[in-house]
Amino acid sequence: TVFAAALAVAATLTLEALAVRSLGPTSEGVIDLRSWAYIRAWLKSIILESAGTWLSGSVFWPLWLRSAGMRVGPNCEISTIIDTIPDLVTMGSECFLADGIYLAGPRIDRGTVSLGRTTLGSRTFIGNHAVTIRQNTAWFGHPPLELPRPEAAGVDRRLTHNPTRLRYLNRVSWELLRCLLPSVPIVLGLWWVAALSAADRGLSEPTLILVASSAVSLLVAAALTAVLLVLKWILLGRVRPGTHALWSCWCSRWDFLYVAWAMYARGLLATLEGTLLLSWYLRAMGMTIGRRVLLGYGFAQVVDPDMLVLDDGATVSAMFQAHTFEDRVLKIDRIHVGRGATIGDAAVP
Repeated sequence: TVFAAALAVAATLTLEALAVRSLGPTSEGVIDLRSWAYIRAWLKSIILESAGTWLSGSVFWPLWLRSAGMRVGPNCEISTIIDTIPDLVTMGSECFLADGIYLAGPRIDRGTVSLGRTTLGSRTFIGNHAVTIRQNTAWFGHPPLELPRPEAAGVDRRLTHNPTRLRYLNRVSWELLRCLLPSVPIVLGLWWVAALSAADRGLSEPTLILVASSAVSLLVAAALTAVLLVLKWILLGRVRPGTHALWSCWCSRWDFLYVAWAMYARGLLATLEGTLLLSWYLRAMGMTIGRRVLLGYGFAQVVDPDMLVLDDGATVSAMFQAHTFEDRVLKIDRIHVGRGATIGDAAVP
């Protein structure tokens, strides 16, 4: 079952890349919203996002994007890209793209669709949900404020750009392990079916069968969140402020845990947002939450739980990020929300 799940993931990703190429090249210009040309472009972006669920941030992602038609230079690091038509993007060498980047997305206006090419020069860095404005500059926020160009981190390039064979093997090993993640839900799913079948045979009252099915489903969900909790403390332990180079083993484990959280627990925890149960779980993951703290939307998956400190009486409904990845070095530090403070919806502390 475990290896079958891994092979299914690999086969699906291969077929998705072939499907994108089979749709043919995308031309720049203005087309009709109801045309086959737009349908092809839309399908490419949808397939790309599906593949990114498994590959974003991995060494395999640039390979898949090249096979799908994107021009990607050597030694690029690419995380989540959205609404992107691969064959309309050209990327130079050693670029670094963080999460939630929109590249060459169609611009729709009054029944027409404008398609254009996006070109990124070598060593371009684009942060989370960034808007690029002009070359050789750095900007932050919305509305954007221009920043001085950052100094180089001064970290050995063997840890950031040119890894040794051992470090390359380490990272590839962790990223291949992503393909095994579906095996746990599959095994639990098979147990769920077997348990429900046994309950159906052993119970005659519909009410008892309903109670039994609810209990079994709750046990499966609890098991997945428990697996994630164990993984967190085995792989990372108590995380402290510091810096970690991209090709370090720590970064590979950190990234693997983020993918596992999205697969195992985010869906269930989303149903618990606004409840005490979610607060208890986040405390177990390392987050410091005071008394009478109200958590709103956005806490179903927390990338850096150990870094978040919420004092008594705080009300927060925001997207927290306690790290940056400047110059391919993960910099992580604490975010402290004071007593009685309120952070509204859609804020990014």
